[in-house]
Amino acid sequence: MLDDVRRIGGRLAALGIVALIASCGSALARRNGGPVAPLPDDHSLRGDAQGGESSDGAQSTAEGRLESAHRIDDASTWARLAARPASSAVARTEVVKFLVDVAEGRTVWFIDTQRWGIHYEFARDHLSTEQHPVGRQPADHQMFNVREYRRPERRFELGTIVHYLDSDIWTVELVGGDTLPGDRIVALFEQLRGALWIGDRLRFRPMSPLHDRSIASVRAQLPIATADEVFAGVRYQPLTDGPAFGTLRVVRGALDPSTVRPDQILVLEQLPDEIPVVSGVISAQLQAPLGHVAILCATRGTPNMGLRGALDHPDVQRLDGRLVQLVIGPQEFAIREATLAQAEAAWASRRPAQPQVPRVDRRERRLVDVCDLRLPDAAFAGAKASQLGEVCSLGNIDTPGGFVVPVAHYLEHLGDSGIVHGLPQMLADPTFRGDATVRARQLAQVRAMIQSAGVEPRLVQEVRRRIAHVAPQARWILRSSTNAEDLAGFTGAGLYRSVVVSAGASEQEIANALREVWSSVWLLGAYEEREWYRVDHRSVGMAILAQPFVDGASANGVAITANPYYEARPGFFVNAQVLGGSVTGAAGEEIPEQHMIYTYAGPLETELLARSSRSPGALLLDDAAITALHERLARIHAHFVGGERPRWAAPVNAVDVEFLLAGGRIVIVQARPFVVRWGPGQTF
Repeated sequence: MLDDVRRIGGRLAALGIVALIASCGSALARRNGGPVAPLPDDHSLRGDAQGGESSDGAQSTAEGRLESAHRIDDASTWARLAARPASSAVARTEVVKFLVDVAEGRTVWFIDTQRWGIHYEFARDHLSTEQHPVGRQPADHQMFNVREYRRPERRFELGTIVHYLDSDIWTVELVGGDTLPGDRIVALFEQLRGALWIGDRLRFRPMSPLHDRSIASVRAQLPIATADEVFAGVRYQPLTDGPAFGTLRVVRGALDPSTVRPDQILVLEQLPDEIPVVSGVISAQLQAPLGHVAILCATRGTPNMGLRGALDHPDVQRLDGRLVQLVIGPQEFAIREATLAQAEAAWASRRPAQPQVPRVDRRERRLVDVCDLRLPDAAFAGAKASQLGEVCSLGNIDTPGGFVVPVAHYLEHLGDSGIVHGLPQMLADPTFRGDATVRARQLAQVRAMIQSAGVEPRLVQEVRRRIAHVAPQARWILRSSTNAEDLAGFTGAGLYRSVVVSAGASEQEIANALREVWSSVWLLGAYEEREWYRVDHRSVGMAILAQPFVDGASANGVAITANPYYEARPGFFVNAQVLGGSVTGAAGEEIPEQHMIYTYAGPLETELLARSSRSPGALLLDDAAITALHERLARIHAHFVGGERPRWAAPVNAVDVEFLLAGGRIVIVQARPFVVRWGPGQTF
């Protein structure tokens, strides 16, 4: 806990409910209140606090704000101290940071939170004395953080007052790793309540299991704000910030992907599992933080937001069917009419200029053990399998194991089915290219031909023998692993199909599964996304990663090995859900368990952002599991992204890791490149 910043859970975690509004690093402090790509003259996106009268002990600044105050006796004083930071965990929040100087008679300092990004800097510049100095060197800052958050002899008690505007909830929040004992939390809370004009509206919000343990014996003495209460008030959920231009299209009921165009901004009544390339997304349901739609939009750089009641929003109703600019900011959003010239310039900048031709290796035909694969083998094994092979090479990391059916067998099956000769003509046909309905029909015919053609008997027999040798009593999953994944600017995540086969599967069941995975190359969504990113369809090869089910798996999870919300405070963002629930597809009121694990030096610090809606009692990831997961994620991140010779080139700066929790084991099932894009207010 080497920075007194609570940049936790962020906007993707708005569904996760833990509305941690952060104390931010010094670079962030200078950007507080700033929007991401604001519309011209649109101050509502950042909600800057302005004006008002001072309270007793207040010190004014030249800008009309207050540098600090000992009390906040009215809303106008609050406005002169408050910030709406770009790094806020939940949109539509205001925050004021405070310091209680225990050594100076428990003097309260409410500080200009736009100006003072971290408590340390205010203490250093204003509260350093000869008797109680606050040094100016990096080592002094580090010691400040250790002493003032973890030591009983601390000089200060530090935290944040948060106002959740939509729910009108006011809370006292401490950084998740703060070890302040329960009796001192009660005394601090009472002192703050007496210094604020809101009085009994103030509540305490525990931010971590550590806080819950600290207040266990005094909980009855504190009015508590729960995660459910905060979540109930969340109306606007920015997931991927930024501007978008497109025709606003309201979609009532289920989305038909064949009707979607890249120049549309969709307003979705129902959240689909997959979504084609679009200009922007507004969902009427809140989204799972690491769900498929959220991840797809993040990797594509597509502005994406949840908005409860979106279909009834006046701007949506007024502008449905018209060309608009949507700006998704960290605190607010805006929709307004746009010109065709603006839109065309934006669309041209989004699409890659050059075609991408995946490498194909037709020579390898053996069923290769996944742990023998390395990244260069993607040309015959696909990216998913070769990347998992790299994880195996690290040692002491559990994976499901398994083997790969190389792309050569897919290409031969295309030839045997007679499809391969007609593909160039179909792909070049102007009617196919210009009419989505025609594309959908002809691609369905391609898939049907692949699924009806016979599979080479020796391949089916060899796959069945290998399954029987490795795990004859287990169910197996045949997973897609193409060479057209994780290319520059194109992940291919979620485009293809995987198929489960029963224990002791027959040759017919195995043949059917192989054909279904192969045919998913020609799903409409897969074609449309490759086309947008100019990926050469004829060079796509589908390998199949065959893996046994993991015995005893109780939960599944996804992690991003970077803090997506604040660059200066490194961390891992983790979501987990009970097996049977979806950590990637959850929407609406289904909430995955969410953690932020911080990765800088010092004791391991975590914050619990949300409990699973399917497991409201015991945590899915307890302290031991978090520690084990942190160790594995750190090694995976260092292998692929860290060091002087990273396996993946820039702009990749993180790893998207999928895992299972099985009887206390962490089993890694996938690792793929991920790009975190920090906006203004989130960078160093």
